[in-house]
Amino acid sequence: MQAWAQANTSKRMEQADTTQDFHQGDLLEASGKWEIRAGIGANTYLLIGKSTSDNESQFWVHCDQRNLVTIAVPLIELSGSDRLRSRTITIRSDTGLERVLSLVVFENFVAVAVDYEGASNNKVADFLDVLRASKATFTISYGDKSFEYNVDGLPTAKAHFHELCERAGR
Repeated sequence: MQAWAQANTSKRMEQADTTQDFHQGDLLEASGKWEIRAGIGANTYLLIGKSTSDNESQFWVHCDQRNLVTIAVPLIELSGSDRLRSRTITIRSDTGLERVLSLVVFENFVAVAVDYEGASNNKVADFLDVLRASKATFTISYGDKSFEYNVDGLPTAKAHFHELCERAGR
């Protein structure tokens, strides 16, 4: 599974080509502000959540045939001249569970944490644990940005997504 989040309209145009790739897969299911799409590669799937404020932000959870997990948060407030190696992201559940993660910055606009074969990444597990703990809302914050996601529809989407990921891994 892989998760990504995106925010801010000023940088969207610069990053449209990169983020558009995640919307090109076939839409398999939609439930509230949640979508399941086929990924770009064979036997890969995306769970996409859209923020409550006019879809200002999105994040993706991605799985592949090896059951690898990656978390990524596009950092749209950065300019092309900003060069970060890592970014602190805070994730928060409405139930009080909160984690602060330092994620590696990839291509100067997306913070990522990746599971890899033979081991796991606590950052990935922490992100998913906070998302699972959410009853009504889930929040992603970084810098002076904060984006809230309504988790209505997530249980249905998550169950189907999990089923697709399990099938892909067989």
